[in-house]
Amino acid sequence: MATVSAATLNDQYTLSQATTTNHTKELGQDEFLELMTAQLENQDPMAPMDNGEFLGQMAQFSTVSGIEAMQESLDNLSATYATGQTLQSVQLVGQEVMIESGYMELPDSGPIGGSFELDAGSGKVRVDIADASGTVVRQIDLGEYPAGRHDFTWNGLNEFGERVSPGSYQAVVTAQQGEEFVSASVLSTRIIDSVEFGAGGAATLNTRQGEILTLADIRQIRSVAPDTASESEQ
Repeated sequence: MATVSAATLNDQYTLSQATTTNHTKELGQDEFLELMTAQLENQDPMAPMDNGEFLGQMAQFSTVSGIEAMQESLDNLSATYATGQTLQSVQLVGQEVMIESGYMELPDSGPIGGSFELDAGSGKVRVDIADASGTVVRQIDLGEYPAGRHDFTWNGLNEFGERVSPGSYQAVVTAQQGEEFVSASVLSTRIIDSVEFGAGGAATLNTRQGEILTLADIRQIRSVAPDTASESEQ
């Protein structure tokens, strides 16, 4: 009886493992074309593949290929958009921007201001200036304004003509519509000090006032401070 040593069996087993072909579960374009060619070469000449069936298989492959190409295009578009956001964010450093917020910082001297937006014209527009505790320190009648965006300024004086302390104040703008006053959107300025980039290139904007913004928060970009010579107090 012939005997086989353990070493021989081990060599045969190792050779068998080394020559095993790795197969992928995904069917690529080359594999699909090879499969279709083999199918056409080996079909029964007496019962060839139906044209509709053949076209159906080609349509399925075209659909899959189209989806893969679309996904690649979307990935490229996303990368391009992220790069564009990065460049746009960096260019905002040092710029003055406007966001939808009534909070403003009154300096030691000089006026502050912002903008308000009216959906419809009003014969009487008013702005109330409140301090950090919510107490109204000044009420300004701005007068008549048409629909759209308009600027306003506050000289930093209270109802008695005295300069109030510097700090954070909130402007609330209301416009008369019929028999009642409705709130208007208020915009105020911020200075972008720095930009931070997170995962995926998402950018956050740090303001000089200590706030964190995104590009979606910005309503307007200004390269210079708005003209605040007129106090818009009518």
